[in-house]
Amino acid sequence: MKNLGAFPIVSFVSFVSFVSIQAQQPQPPEPQFDPAAVERGQQLLASQCGFCHGSTGRGAASGPDLTRSELVQNDDNGTQLGAFLAVGRPDRGMPPFDLSRAQVSDLATFLHRAIYFASNRRLYKILDILVGDKQAGEAYFNGAGRCGTCHSPAGNLRGVGAKYDPVTLQGRLLLPRGRPPNPGGPPPPPLYTEPTAMKVSVTTPSGETASGALVRLTDFEVTLYEASSGRMRSWLRNGDVPKVVVTDPLQAHVDQLTKWTDADMHNMTAYLASLK
Repeated sequence: MKNLGAFPIVSFVSFVSFVSIQAQQPQPPEPQFDPAAVERGQQLLASQCGFCHGSTGRGAASGPDLTRSELVQNDDNGTQLGAFLAVGRPDRGMPPFDLSRAQVSDLATFLHRAIYFASNRRLYKILDILVGDKQAGEAYFNGAGRCGTCHSPAGNLRGVGAKYDPVTLQGRLLLPRGRPPNPGGPPPPPLYTEPTAMKVSVTTPSGETASGALVRLTDFEVTLYEASSGRMRSWLRNGDVPKVVVTDPLQAHVDQLTKWTDADMHNMTAYLASLK
């Protein structure tokens, strides 16, 4: 090693030797994740937590990315996660969950696997998800899925297969309130300004009523966005006063989360991707 002033210069030979030594060092074994537990954990997350945190736990309309959670990252096979889920965060709109020890373990396995692959991106590969039968998907769309009651290939789904890539398309199919990533683009408008925002009506003891898009609802207050005036309105809550009624335009999608089978999901993705 030579020295030029205060800055050491490492020769190329020394650098190559250093890299060679590092490469020869034994690497820690890759963690093993039970595929069956991972699948059960993802299904549990999609049905119980998906509408807030996304079907993969990476965040959605009102819930953060669980793979970035310090509690989840430091969790030991569901110990800390299970204790947290048992009490929830009612102050932030998250109720407690009554899950068995096995369910918590499956959920933890899925999340820890997601965290591992997120931190080792070279190991992660999105495979071709267009593996379904588009004819079967069309039949499900018009039949058992009852999708045709709200959607039309010639109407609001016209050209959807060209608008989204297959990965994003499947995500939108499962969680339509989620948003595709737009790195470098302008910040999206608030969710409560969109047509699919959750709606709320408030009735005070005096009989005054107000309605709009739900912005926030806790045990202590309710806030809505009034599109006609472009303003926020808030009320303090004391039990059931004022009366609050929440409706979700996407309730059918919420209900569908627990009904999807892998085959139906793949078939529907293939069908929607064909709508160019």
